[in-house]
Order: sequence, then C-alpha cells, then structure tokens
Amino acid sequence: MNQGIKVRRFLKQLHERYSMREVHAGRISVWIMPILIGLNIVACSSVTKPASNEPAGILPVICREEQQEIERLQKLLVEREAQQNEIERLQKLLAEKEAQIRTQQARQQDQAKTLQETSSLAAHAQVKLRRLATRPAAASTIAEVEIALENLKSTPLSPTEQALGLQAKRLLDAAATSYSEDSYGAAMDQAAQAGEFIDMVKNNRLRKASDPQQVTVSLQIPIPMRTVANANLRHKPGGGGMVVSVLQKDSVVTSEAYRGDWLLVQTADGRSGWVLNTLVEAVVGKP
Repeated sequence: MNQGIKVRRFLKQLHERYSMREVHAGRISVWIMPILIGLNIVACSSVTKPASNEPAGILPVICREEQQEIERLQKLLVEREAQQNEIERLQKLLAEKEAQIRTQQARQQDQAKTLQETSSLAAHAQVKLRRLATRPAAASTIAEVEIALENLKSTPLSPTEQALGLQAKRLLDAAATSYSEDSYGAAMDQAAQAGEFIDMVKNNRLRKASDPQQVTVSLQIPIPMRTVANANLRHKPGGGGMVVSVLQKDSVVTSEAYRGDWLLVQTADGRSGWVLNTLVEAVVGKP
C-alpha cells in the first residue's frame, strides 16, 4: 500500500511538473510515456488490496484517472507528431513552389533579353536599309506617314495626342526638305521618326482601352529630342517616380522607348530616365 501511495505521489508530481502547456509545446519527451504507463501499472497493482481503514473503490478510481490522463497525453503526442509531419510536408511543398517560381522568372528574363536583342537587330537592319534608300523608296515612306497622320487628325485628339501629332508634322516637314535636297536616307529616317509618334498615339489608345497597366514599347529608330522647359528625369515613368536629376531647358536627349505618356531617354552624358512627352520635342536639324 505504501508503495502504491508513493507511486501515486510521483505520478502527481510528474503531472504538476509537465503541465498541459508543456505538452502542447512539445516539451515532454517520448520516453516519459512508457515510464508513466509502468508506474501506473505498479501503483494500481499495489492497491488491489486496500486497507480496512480506507474506503473501498477510492484507489482504483485514482488509478483509472491516472490511466486516463496518460492516455490523453499519449493522444496529444500523437497529434503533435501528425502536425509536425504536416508542417514538414508543407515546408517541402513551399520550397518546391519557390524553386518553380525562380525557374520561371529566369526563363522570362531570358525571353525578354532575346526579344530585346532581336528588336535591336531589326532596328539596325532598318537603319541600314534607309541609308541605302532610293528616291522612290523615300517618297513612298513619306507618303505612307502623311496618310497615317491625316487619318489620326480625323479623330478627336486629347491635348497630349495633339502635341504628339505636331511632333510628327514637324518631322514630316523635315523629311520633305531632306527629300528635296536629295538626302533620301535622312528623309526616310525623319519620316520613320514621325511614324513613331503616330504609332505612340495609336498604341496608347489601345492599351488604355484594354489594359490600364502600361507596357514599355521600344522605338524602332531612336529619336533625337530636346527639352522645351526644365524637366524632371525620373527613375520610373509616372509622377511618383524618383527624380534622378533635373534637365535644363534645351538639353539634348535621345528617346529610345515609351510607356504611356512617358519617354525613356538618354542624356548626352550617359544618364537614363523617364520624362513626360510634352516636355520634349524632336530635333529636326542639328541640335
């Protein structure tokens, strides 16, 4: 009997030491469970014959309660192990997904680089062809751009679109002058630049109607431009883009691409950034 009482006291001490909070936190080692079961068996076997001065049935009830507590702790440990396995499975799945995302991003970067290189090669090829331009080819190119500009003027234009239309008209006038001077390569370059402004208006209309998220469009031929006023050179297109520097009026830049109403330009000293297209104008002669 004394042995059973001592075992029960030990079980109670273990119970008080390892609270429910510790069980949930996983602080009870697995080896404790066999010890608890063994001690519970010893305690219960030692009280099978209760003393005459102790009410019958009390000690067996205590043993059952201890047994139930041990079973409950065992169940909690099993649940914790299952949760740990699930966590490990989800961590593995997350690592696999992250690897797939990195692979996809690398593939997209490679594709974008290839597309940029292809566009650059095509632009250089077009420049070479224009340098070999003949009188009929220059006349045909100028006529095509003139028709495109007239079609654009036949539609309602916003103030920004009107400004771009004026840029195209100035370049077309310069192309006509070059043509009259037998500079057919220059005439084709200027006509092509005028066509870039017309395409800029058309593309912005389509993208604003179908997708509010603008994309960067590379120009087929770079356009020499100058600022018509002091202009902020921004790191990203948009009024919220960080200002890289301030371009003074009449600063010469080269436009290489556009996104919406913003032009990607490069300065004479190698700086690159975005300016609002209404703050620059095409250079039709020597800058």
